[in-house]
Amino acid sequence: MNMPSLCDMNSDFKISKVKRDSTQKQQDPHVHSYCEIFYLINGDCTFFVGHNIYKLNRGDLIIVPEGELHKSTYPEKGYSERFVVCCKEAILNWLKQLAGEEIVKESLTAGVISIPENRRDYIEKMMDNMLMEYQGQDVLSPAFVRTELLEMLLFIIRCRRFGQNVIKEFDTDNQLIQEIATYVYENYNKRLSLEETARRFHISRSFLSKKFKTVTGFGFKEYIVNIRIKNACRLLLETKLSITDIAFECGFNDSNYFGDAFRHMKGVSPNKYRKNKELV
Repeated sequence: MNMPSLCDMNSDFKISKVKRDSTQKQQDPHVHSYCEIFYLINGDCTFFVGHNIYKLNRGDLIIVPEGELHKSTYPEKGYSERFVVCCKEAILNWLKQLAGEEIVKESLTAGVISIPENRRDYIEKMMDNMLMEYQGQDVLSPAFVRTELLEMLLFIIRCRRFGQNVIKEFDTDNQLIQEIATYVYENYNKRLSLEETARRFHISRSFLSKKFKTVTGFGFKEYIVNIRIKNACRLLLETKLSITDIAFECGFNDSNYFGDAFRHMKGVSPNKYRKNKELV
């Protein structure tokens, strides 16, 4: 079994400890080409991922799968601190050989886990050690990082399988917006509009527009386009459908508009994205 070098590790793995206060700009909605594990050391925030809204508090850990839209929003006042672990598929191959593919897959399934209070010191110490080794102590650092990463993934699985009351539910304060986001997420390929959706959920157009933006960080139309482009990326890489067919398959009624929206979000044309899939 070959052990990747520290240089390889830096391209496939990253861990950081981030502090923020009210002076920092709020994060824009975005996607990653890697899996993200977000652990809130202290403070609180609202986390929107895919079509789900969560209220995170101290000790909460959220897993964001590769390619999933997400955004974290913090209170205007207060201070928070978090660990963010990012890892690409390549670094997990070593872990799959050691622990088994199903275990790794299970540990990185989307969701929020509330780490029990008596286990928070354990996971925070683990992440501190991982961060220290990631910064490069000696030639053994990559091996220590992978060992800590494996232990963390196993701990996440143990919490999910055997922990009581650790799986966090959706944000009940924003249940209506949760339902609307889910509706859009599941019907992105249909004709959707602010007016039609407001009527469907028996609310005013203006209320939906303002509330959706406040809770998710997306404008309503912006969210629809993001979900459509996300699915278009999948079809571009996994099928041989024409660009025009993919545009209509994903809910765009104009292939030129689809091309413009795709270039705006991804920085390249749909055709170039497909041809350069190894760089995605």
